[in-house]
Amino acid sequence: MGELDQPAAPLSGLYAPTVVERVAGTVVRTVIEGQPVSFFVTTERDTIMGQNAYGYFYEVEELAIIAQHFRPGSIMLDVGANIGNHTIYAAKFLGARQIICIEPNPEAITILRINVDLNQLHGQVDLRYLGLGLSDSPGAAVIARTIAMNLGGVALAPQAGGSIRLLAGDDLLQGQPIDFIKIDVEGMELAVLNGLKRTITECRPGIFVEVENAHAAAFHALTERFGYVAVDRFNRYGTMENFMLVPSERKGIITAKTPRSS
Repeated sequence: MGELDQPAAPLSGLYAPTVVERVAGTVVRTVIEGQPVSFFVTTERDTIMGQNAYGYFYEVEELAIIAQHFRPGSIMLDVGANIGNHTIYAAKFLGARQIICIEPNPEAITILRINVDLNQLHGQVDLRYLGLGLSDSPGAAVIARTIAMNLGGVALAPQAGGSIRLLAGDDLLQGQPIDFIKIDVEGMELAVLNGLKRTITECRPGIFVEVENAHAAAFHALTERFGYVAVDRFNRYGTMENFMLVPSERKGIITAKTPRSS
């Protein structure tokens, strides 16, 4: 039998594809500081996607603070990655070598995956741990709070038998070097920080963390024990504040431009 006479490969799969997921939404393409950026938007009414829908990153003031303290080539841990706003920015504008995303909310995960695909970031962004949450010890949790039109407002609550697996960050990372940590976890910031104690002690990363006002005293005591100082802060919401922390022995600032649409 000649080469042209070989039987054709089975084509049954072409006629019966398996649809994994269909997501209704709009792809927004923009150019920011000469860089093409894409956002997937399912609703313009959402707090974050409402900005993305018009070609803007969300929380540009906070991103500008991160940029001042982010070293190109850094490995970043994005705890509470949500739909990928900060991940995309760090990958495209700050020169992150790798970004490890942690996000437990299934709805946000779907959009995050699409945003990583649209921006062709699979070489930089590690999505292996999506679906997990971080805390100070192993356990389980449930989604305890949702806010209409605000995917970023989803909060977890530890609960035995919950559908979301919790791990201490140190157990997850297993000694992986980390240069920068961003934490936005709607009230679980102290547990997340305590679960990253070994990583923070050994790697001395920069840390950008959102802190609920009710946790302020405990947070400042914890940062002092870790040997960190707050070098910048930004209050957007009134009931919580973002802090930029650096090791007390290293207060160098790296400048970078604030993102603006063009």
